Amino acid sequence: MAREIEINPRTDLVIKGHLYEIGEVNDEIIGGRQGYPMSEQGYYRTLKEVADCASLEEVDSIALWIKNQIQRVEERPSNRKVRREAREIVTEAGYPATSYLNRA
Repeated sequence: MAREIEINPRTDLVIKGHLYEIGEVNDEIIGGRQGYPMSEQGYYRTLKEVADCASLEEVDSIALWIKNQIQRVEERPSNRKVRREAREIVTEAGYPATSYLNRA
């Protein structure tokens, strides 16, 4: 069973703001929401994990990466790819990645 991460309300608001922006890019580039709720759920979990082990700067970086991927490739990246990228960003910033990010 997955552990529940407690994050402060400001961090949750930042993450939800990023998810809103990702949804907007999704709608603009892909034009549909089929499969998006599952992707959004995975992105939310990954962003929470990044917030748990790093800082909001890294949360911002991975959210930007997701938006850029959608724009560049014209499809949503899998959560596995997002977790791999998140692990790289977190590690490069000098933070230890969580086991969830390491499983990607």
